Amino acid sequence: MTANAEQLALRYNGYHRVSDAREDPELTHTGPGTPCGEYFRRYWLPVAMTEQIGERPIVVRVLGEELVLFRDLSGRIGLLHKHCSHRRASLEYGIVSERGIRCCYHGWLFDVDGTILEAPGEPENSPIPRKLCHGAYPARELAGLVFAWLGPPALVPEFPTFDTFSLPGVELVPYLIEYPCNWLQVAENPMDPFHSVFLHTRVTRAHFNPAWGAMPVVEWHPFEDRTGIYLTNVRRWEDFIWVRTAEVLLPAIAQPPDIYQNPDREKFFPGVGITKWTVPVDDTHCRIIAYRHFGGELDLDGKGDRSKVGLNKVDFVGQTGVERSYEEGQAMPGDYEAQISQGPITVHADERLATTDKGVAMYRRMLRQAVRDLADGKEPPQHRRGPDGQVPTMAGDVIVRVPPTNRDDIELQRVMGREIGRIVHETMDLERAARRSEIERRVRDWLGTDLRA
Repeated sequence: MTANAEQLALRYNGYHRVSDAREDPELTHTGPGTPCGEYFRRYWLPVAMTEQIGERPIVVRVLGEELVLFRDLSGRIGLLHKHCSHRRASLEYGIVSERGIRCCYHGWLFDVDGTILEAPGEPENSPIPRKLCHGAYPARELAGLVFAWLGPPALVPEFPTFDTFSLPGVELVPYLIEYPCNWLQVAENPMDPFHSVFLHTRVTRAHFNPAWGAMPVVEWHPFEDRTGIYLTNVRRWEDFIWVRTAEVLLPAIAQPPDIYQNPDREKFFPGVGITKWTVPVDDTHCRIIAYRHFGGELDLDGKGDRSKVGLNKVDFVGQTGVERSYEEGQAMPGDYEAQISQGPITVHADERLATTDKGVAMYRRMLRQAVRDLADGKEPPQHRRGPDGQVPTMAGDVIVRVPPTNRDDIELQRVMGREIGRIVHETMDLERAARRSEIERRVRDWLGTDLRA
C-alpha cells in the first residue's frame, strides 16, 4: 500500500500507514555470494573472543557461514568449514590434535590451513590429500580477540593495527555482545550522536554524564580515501567547550572516545573508550566484538568496571539482552532496545530521515558505493597506515575553558568544531604523545588569536 501526502497528514491514519515495503538487500544481506557479504570479506574481522576457545571446538557463524574454531594442541588457531570434506560430519565433534583437528566419523585429519594430513582407511598412495584441501581461513589472535580473513586467499592484506591499541598505560579488555537483528542498524548508531542526547540522557536518566544532554553542534566529514567518516560533536557545558571527534571506518568499525567523559576540566585528546566491530552473523543477527579501553586518563570519575566486561556483558547500561528483564528495558531503554526494536531487518523505505540523520545517510551512501565498486571489479582500499605502520585514527576529546560571552555561542561551537577537527586530522601521523602536545599547542594558539579578534 502506498499512501499519498494528504493521507499521511490525516489524524488516526493507521490504515494508510500500513506498508508492504521490504528491506534493502544490497546493504542488509551479507551471506556468501551477496554483494555486501563479498565486501565484508575484504577486511579482517573479529569472529570470537579468545576465552571462548576451550578444549573442544566451537561453532562460529559469520557472514551466513558456519565454521568451526579451535586451538590445536600445539597452540595454533584453526578456523575451518564446519562440515568434513569426506562425508560432511560436523567438525564441532572433531578431536583436537597436536596438529589440526580429526573428524570423528572416519578419522580424516585436517591442518589449520585445510591440508589433509591423514585419510585413514584410504590406500597409502591415495590422491585425496594431494588433490583436495578442506575449507579454511587464516586466523590470528590479538589482545583477547580472534580475527579472521574470510576473503580470497590471494588478497590477504597486512593485519591493521590501530594507533589506539598500544597506548601507554591503556588496557584493552575484550567483549562480545549478541544482537538479534541486522548488522546495519547496529553499525550505523555511532554516526548518530544525537541519540546520546535523548536515549542516553533526556528521555530516561543520564546513562553516562548529564553533560551528554546538551544539544550538540555536529558535522560529518568523509575521509579522503572514502574508507570512513569522522564527525565533530561540540557542546557547551558551563564554562567549557567540549569538542568530541568520533569515527566509523568501513565496513563497520567504530571508535567512540571516553564513554564516561566529564567536561569538567581541560583535556587534550585522551584515548578512546571503545574500539568495536559490528560483525554480521546472518541477515537477522549480528555481534559487536570489541575492546573496552581502560587507563589513567580515561573515566576520571571512576564509573567503569573491568569485571563487568566480557562475554555478553559490558560496563554501561542497556547494551545486552541478558543483563535486564524486558520490563527493566522498557523502563530505561538503551542502545540494545532501540536497535533490536527496529525489527530483524529494519525497512529503510519506511523511515523518515531528518536533519539529525545526515551521518547515517552519509554512511549508507558510502557503504553502498563501496559495495557497488567491488561488484564492478574495483577492490576496496585498505585503511591507511601512518609512518609507524599503524592505522592513525581520529577519535578523542578536546575540552577547553571558554566562558560564555556576548558572542553567538552556537556559531562559536561550530567554528571551534571545524578548527579542532582540522587540527586533529592534520596531526594524525604524529606519534600519540607528540600528537597530543601538538593538538594542545595549536588549539591554544588558535583560541588566543580567535577570541581576541
